[in-house]
Amino acid sequence: MEEGLPNICPQTAILDGPGELVRFKPGGAGAPGDVLFRTKMKSISGLCDVDGKGVDMELHIAMEVARGPANAKGEAQFAYFVAILDRDKTILTRTKFPMIAKFQKTETALDFTEDVTVTIPIKNKQAVPKDFIVYLGFEMTPEELAYNRKRQRNR
Repeated sequence: MEEGLPNICPQTAILDGPGELVRFKPGGAGAPGDVLFRTKMKSISGLCDVDGKGVDMELHIAMEVARGPANAKGEAQFAYFVAILDRDKTILTRTKFPMIAKFQKTETALDFTEDVTVTIPIKNKQAVPKDFIVYLGFEMTPEELAYNRKRQRNR
């Protein structure tokens, strides 16, 4: 069994658009004062174990959450996803992980690591672990994704 060797492990990547999320208060017009929170995936690390049945990947996802001026409740509720694609970029699985980040009274930002294990069964005898891709991102509305893409283009 091999552990964490880059030439055998599936590729991992944080998607550009869904890798950051800015959530506004309901009915907000998208102004800076309407921001409930901003969250970003900073990095992915981990190990993989490969055997004859498939790949088990232990992922460590570093994230940050910043409290916005409209966040009176002191928490940020969001979800992220882990999608597994084959070499043809066909989505095999897409799993959603809900999160709640709670700020203490004076906290304005949190840095944390989320750990998740994903399993990739290898059914095709010709397939090898490095043929697969693991994408990560935040669940968001089409409006939130459009806002992110516009922000990223203007950087």
